[in-house]
Amino acid sequence: MTATEPISSVPTNSSSNNALLRLERNNKSLLSLEKKLTSYVCEPKTRSLFNRLESLKHSLANLKNSNLEIIMALKDHTLFFEDAKERIREQLDSYKTLELKVLEYIGMAKLHC
Repeated sequence: MTATEPISSVPTNSSSNNALLRLERNNKSLLSLEKKLTSYVCEPKTRSLFNRLESLKHSLANLKNSNLEIIMALKDHTLFFEDAKERIREQLDSYKTLELKVLEYIGMAKLHC
């Protein structure tokens, strides 16, 4: 695949379609993390936890928006897979990092119940 080929011209088993599927799954996972953070179990009991929760929510919103931008650009063929490879990799890495931070926060929030 070259940088000038739109994703729709690539066979379904291509890495571009796999990346698009991963981003869509990633988006669903982001929604799940957001739901976990709004759970009563995650209510901050200290100022430090409150600040951390706000930071996580902000990071989550940014990652969701960025993720959706990439998905829409790939689907609309305004962005080609070859041009987006690094950005997709960064998105997936950012998700993993954020997921760990959310899980860490949930553990800390449960300790302060």
